[in-house]
Amino acid sequence: MNINIFDKMNKVPGGLIIIPLVVAILINTFAPQALSIGGPTTALFKVGSSAMMGIFLLICGTSINIRQAGLPLYKGAVLLILKCIAGALAVWAVGSMFGPVGFLGISTLAFVACLTSSNSSLYIALCSNYGDASDAGAISVFCVKDGPFVTMMVLGVSGLANIPFAALLSMLIPLLIGMLWGNLDERFKQLCASAQPLVIIIMSFAIGANSSINTVFTAGLSGIVLGIISAFTGILFYFLYNLFLKKKTALGAALGTTAASSALTPAMVAQADPSLAVYVDAATAQLATASIITMLTAPVLVAWFDKRLKARASEVVEVKAPSAQEKPLPLSSQVSKGNK
Repeated sequence: MNINIFDKMNKVPGGLIIIPLVVAILINTFAPQALSIGGPTTALFKVGSSAMMGIFLLICGTSINIRQAGLPLYKGAVLLILKCIAGALAVWAVGSMFGPVGFLGISTLAFVACLTSSNSSLYIALCSNYGDASDAGAISVFCVKDGPFVTMMVLGVSGLANIPFAALLSMLIPLLIGMLWGNLDERFKQLCASAQPLVIIIMSFAIGANSSINTVFTAGLSGIVLGIISAFTGILFYFLYNLFLKKKTALGAALGTTAASSALTPAMVAQADPSLAVYVDAATAQLATASIITMLTAPVLVAWFDKRLKARASEVVEVKAPSAQEKPLPLSSQVSKGNK
């Protein structure tokens, strides 16, 4: 009998991350000793998130196409820079006013992890309806923000977190290895793409195994607030992105999403700066909640902006096209009229 658990998980928005995360939280809440028996079980399901993160970064690197050039490279670079700037502004505004604690129960760690990420899978799906090949190709550069590297870089440069250079380098090395190997070996790139869901499931479980259900309930409302804030940034990204494009697109609004994988970022950042560990559990739950909310809001926002752009384009065409009364008479008519 084939139950197809994987397919059922995949149908849930962010299911490959959220479902293992919730299952592990429940086990750790009601039967914490089950995952602490030692050996391979504990290493894989309780303390294995760091190793899984290294593999995840390696896999992310294989999706970066260094041969991509022209408009896709330009668009990808603009999208990535906009996300980095958003994270930097978040650190400056929230960090300077509230410090690491943040506001409304949302730590600065959660806020920055939210704004420096976006849902790449959803972006690609939206490209099929509202973009072209250059928009889809942009993800080969834009996907750099899928891991914790951008979040760590922003927090480290701001001084809000003590992120050693070695910690940043440790995140960059697997990414670079994956990028080089994936561009040299197409078969390895395909292998990594197939393995990514398994790595995400195990990594999500390991992170959830260090949290409790009390944290999830506490972070519920603040996670909704974080998701709404992330969704509203899509409006700002829409206008900013189009400032750099000759042909306007609605896909800038797709940046107003929180990646489901961003729920894994706080734990990775806290490994580099243990002083942030106190915020990890709440931030993980908040980011998971925000990812679900923005999965629902982003398609609506992109569709509305696309409709708005098409309406404006049709108005321009109508203005340029001469009306029936303004159309010049044929030359023969003009001649016969002149003879009269």
